[in-house]
Amino acid sequence: MTKRTVLGSLGLVVLVATVIGLLTWAIARQQATARQARESQAVIAAGNLTQQRLLAVQTNVRGYLIAGNEDLLQAYRQARAALPDATLDLAALVDDDPAQLRRAETIRAEALSYINDYADAVIARTREDGVAAGRAFASAAEGTARANAVEERIVDLTAAEQERSARQAAKADQATDRAFLISFVGLLACIGALVWVTLYVARRIVRPVGQLAAAAERVRQGELDATVVTSGRGELGRLGATFNAMARSLEQSRDELESQNTELEMQAIELEEHQEELSASSDELRAQRDELSATAAQLADQKRRAEAYASFADTLATERETAVLAWIALSGLVEAAGADVGVLYAGSWQDQERWARAAAVGLDPASLPERVAAGGEGAAARAVAGRDVLALEDSSFLVRGLAGEVPVRWELHVPLQIGERSIGVASLGGVTSDGFSTAEAESVLRLAGQAATALAEADALGQQGWLSQVNAAVLDGVREGIALVGLDHEVVFANAAMEQLSARLEMPIGSAIGADRGPLPVAFDRESYFADWESVLADSDEPTADELAVSGFVLERYTAPIDDAHGARIGRLVVLRDVTREREVDQLKSTLMQTVSHELRTPLASVVGYTDLLRTRPLDESSRAEILGTVHREAKRLSSLIDDFLDLQTIEEQRLVLALASFDVGELLAEAVAVFAGQSEAHRLELRPCPTPVMARGDRARVAQVVANLLSNAIKYSPDGGVVRIDAECAEGVVRVTVSDDGLGIPVGQQARVFEKFFRVAREEAVRVGGTGLGLALAHDIVIAHGGTMGFESVEDTGSTFWFTLPTN
Repeated sequence: MTKRTVLGSLGLVVLVATVIGLLTWAIARQQATARQARESQAVIAAGNLTQQRLLAVQTNVRGYLIAGNEDLLQAYRQARAALPDATLDLAALVDDDPAQLRRAETIRAEALSYINDYADAVIARTREDGVAAGRAFASAAEGTARANAVEERIVDLTAAEQERSARQAAKADQATDRAFLISFVGLLACIGALVWVTLYVARRIVRPVGQLAAAAERVRQGELDATVVTSGRGELGRLGATFNAMARSLEQSRDELESQNTELEMQAIELEEHQEELSASSDELRAQRDELSATAAQLADQKRRAEAYASFADTLATERETAVLAWIALSGLVEAAGADVGVLYAGSWQDQERWARAAAVGLDPASLPERVAAGGEGAAARAVAGRDVLALEDSSFLVRGLAGEVPVRWELHVPLQIGERSIGVASLGGVTSDGFSTAEAESVLRLAGQAATALAEADALGQQGWLSQVNAAVLDGVREGIALVGLDHEVVFANAAMEQLSARLEMPIGSAIGADRGPLPVAFDRESYFADWESVLADSDEPTADELAVSGFVLERYTAPIDDAHGARIGRLVVLRDVTREREVDQLKSTLMQTVSHELRTPLASVVGYTDLLRTRPLDESSRAEILGTVHREAKRLSSLIDDFLDLQTIEEQRLVLALASFDVGELLAEAVAVFAGQSEAHRLELRPCPTPVMARGDRARVAQVVANLLSNAIKYSPDGGVVRIDAECAEGVVRVTVSDDGLGIPVGQQARVFEKFFRVAREEAVRVGGTGLGLALAHDIVIAHGGTMGFESVEDTGSTFWFTLPTN
């Protein structure tokens, strides 16, 4: 019995010690996970700070690119100096995590690269070459993509830390739950152990002792023969056997049992105290977690503000229309200030003295002034003069709503400033809220600065666009082709006339000018053509003028050097004028004079000679009649030549007027055949008209001139006589007239020039036939003027077939 009691007591002590140890281990684990969670939150805060520093650098670079204001460089330098320190702090916080340390080192390297290779370079390029060059360099360097890459790495690092913090928080919660579970299970185990010990003692000791007590009582009462039932060889058995000897020590045994019960109760109280300590530790952990949550919420609010600034700037940067920009800016200011209504006035390059109403939110535009003075008076003017937001707690304005007029409870006037320059003002009002929160003043003023920069940029772009449109309209209204060729021989600008000329030449503008050795027609002397341009460049400081022959066109080229406002050479102005028509007219005049002098001389010589003969000599009647007939024929020939020349001049000057009317084609052909049938006994004219009368619409006299010309040529160029066939073929909407002969024909190599003015076939038999080479050219132009077509087929020494078509009624 003693051995079992000792073992039971030791077991109870071990159980209590185990419970206390487990509680201590759970509390230690909970404290460790809480410490790791605090470290993770510190890393997240450092990551967010790094992201803010990067965003500040990016925002200041963008602002400098938009406004070109040197005042923004101070903020940029501060942000640039703070970013490396933030990355160092971030790396120091994660030096115990190799993966996070690698991420932090990558962030630091890429952030420094973004500052050194992009941001500093963009600022330097902008300060040296201007905003336009800076923007072009920024666009080519892809700074936004690089900054986004760094932000993505920061986001990855903070996401990993957030995940780690979440795991540590979960572990802390698990540790807390585990501690509660251990304390609860331990308490139950101790109570169970106590119950088991009590039951064991009651069964093994109390009941036998009771029996002994009853026996002792009976003994005390005189029942000396009272005995107790004993079993086994244990102490109670021996006690029962020696009952009378141990009667006096029974009280002592009972006191010993009570002492043990008291000790067990003290242990239970101690366990309860440990449980209270665990509860206090859990409350402390919760308080720390609440503090971390508040810090994270504050950081999230700062991040939200930074993202709001960036989003507002990005939204403004994507829009160039002033009205849309003003509405976006005013909506952003209304939302940031917690207002309900607002109006924005802004200046423009067209009116520097007054600001125009650019946008209104929640207000009837008709109730607002269209323009206000740039200086002006009132609260808005005071806000502009003070370059700060001006809040008024009450207002006399009323807003018309669905339920009638609603009073404006507070006003806020926000100046739109770019450095020292005021470009407008935004007046906001609250209808539903009690007042403007002064904590938002800095945010509202910063957003107003971004809006002012965007509006000023849009206004400048609008002015440039208007000037560009005016310049383009003027240049496109010029008939001459105008282009600007850069120093690299590339075409920088070309007006509409130059593009049309390039299309007519079927070559790029640079090639047409001579500045670009691009694609050219196959049959083209490239070297001499571009040598002309090289000679122009050799005399780069002086204007030049020359003529070019390109693809059948004659171009008059004028060039002059162009310098910018600072005197730096930017290229060369090239003006091309198509003088092909003028040169053709000059050539035509020259040919006409030669032809007139040659063709008119022969009939005039005959007329003059025969008239002198008639005037100076007496002639008989037959000789006189023969001479008068010759003079008459030569005079008619002279009249025909003059008519051809007049017709040529009329067509060349585009003064050909057609007397359009319906006429019978068959009748016209019959008249022409009747006239020419008697001119040659060696020729037979055969007419095959359409089966039914065909009415065409045109100038009957001019069409008769075309038929007469074709019949005359058919007779003249078949000197050996033969059959001349005149056919009329009728189809729906058109009639085709064909004149065929069996004469000399036209050599293949000369057929392409048949309809050229003054062209004569270079053949001995054809040269002997008189003519000016105008007949077919005039006939072709007359047919084309009627909306018809004209063509021919010819085989040398076999004959020719000429045809033309006319539209019918």
